[in-house]
Amino acid sequence: MKEQDNRHWALLEIADREAPSHTIDLWPRIEARTASGASGRTRERDLRVRRGRLALGVTAALLCAVLLARVPGVRAFADDVIQRMGIAFLDTERHEDAAVQTAMETIRVTPPPSLSIAEIREQVSFPLLVPTWLPDDLTHTHRSIAEYDSEQWEGSGQKITIAYYRTAQHDFEGGVLFLSANDGPISAPPLLAASREQPAVVNGQPGIYVHGGWRDDGRGDPNTRHGILQWDDQADDAYLTWTQDGVTYLLAAHNLGLDLEDLVRIATSMTAG
Repeated sequence: MKEQDNRHWALLEIADREAPSHTIDLWPRIEARTASGASGRTRERDLRVRRGRLALGVTAALLCAVLLARVPGVRAFADDVIQRMGIAFLDTERHEDAAVQTAMETIRVTPPPSLSIAEIREQVSFPLLVPTWLPDDLTHTHRSIAEYDSEQWEGSGQKITIAYYRTAQHDFEGGVLFLSANDGPISAPPLLAASREQPAVVNGQPGIYVHGGWRDDGRGDPNTRHGILQWDDQADDAYLTWTQDGVTYLLAAHNLGLDLEDLVRIATSMTAG
């Protein structure tokens, strides 16, 4: 028991001192601290047991990470795909064999009451531009502010989302245009195929445009895959992102038949008025 207690406190001390580093190799130091208090055979057996437990724990942690990575909202936070602007790209060659779950049941959430533009501008600390031109059938609007951890993500801790719907029921499949704005990188951006990135110019600023989306029904480009998903250039989804006056904007259109020209027209119509 005394030997186990020594290992326990040695583990805590070393982990506490070296936690900020990327890799912690604990076992050599634990061996050195406890070598004088146990026979070679007992020590070796105990170390094998503890290494086995550690390996099991690491495996379990990695499994949890993989499962979480399958959830779009969590997967988008991965450091190797996050971009400064409002979209995240997936290297499909690198992740071609990754396991991806099939489509999950849609969870419907009742949104909070819509804010007015005046209310939004009173609550946020950065300037907001809004469109003065939209397709005629986008007549139902919902505006909201989401809070995020400003210590983890650059910016003020507030992200603005404005949704323009075709229907009064705010039916997503009926067609919707989302406008997101944040004075830092947009958290949980859509995860798109890197090979479909196209350069764009919005109000003299560099931007990125992508058209298409992932399919799980076997259709799409078999050479642009993520697990069971294949990228479909014909999917009615379009994305345009750019940064202006320190604010990152993202326009995301679904089932509206919009292309780059349409999204640039919307973007260039945006004013502070």
